[in-house]
Amino acid sequence: MGRNNRSRKRTDEMNKIKKIRYEAKELIRLKKTLGLLDADGNEIMKDISDVAEVKSAKELKREAKSKEEQELIYEHQESLEKGEKVTQVNENTGVEHIFNSKTLKDQYGNYPAWFKKKKTAKRLRKKQHSQKKNFKQAWTTVNVPL
Repeated sequence: MGRNNRSRKRTDEMNKIKKIRYEAKELIRLKKTLGLLDADGNEIMKDISDVAEVKSAKELKREAKSKEEQELIYEHQESLEKGEKVTQVNENTGVEHIFNSKTLKDQYGNYPAWFKKKKTAKRLRKKQHSQKKNFKQAWTTVNVPL
């Protein structure tokens, strides 16, 4: 058995009225939480820009992209520098490990115990990505026959 159209229209109209009423209440509640209204309902501040900084989605994406690019540039500059050698003795085995401060690897190619595997994998992925991004083949950019 189907619903008749008249009751559906009536409920839709009532729902629109409810929505308008609840939106107004919600707006007042949000303004109170932000401090734009006092307890009596009087407006303290007119602009939300005084309370919070409003940004569009494009601006947020641009900022995130620029942060990522800065990290990659820093990582690339860091890769060009040579690290210091730090010696550390393992308490259990008594073996002396010489760690490179830049790569964090010892002379055997192993990372220290406190360094996490996921972090190394993430670091390697970022490093490879930055190398691919900055890579320019000499023969394609210089000697291209026309």
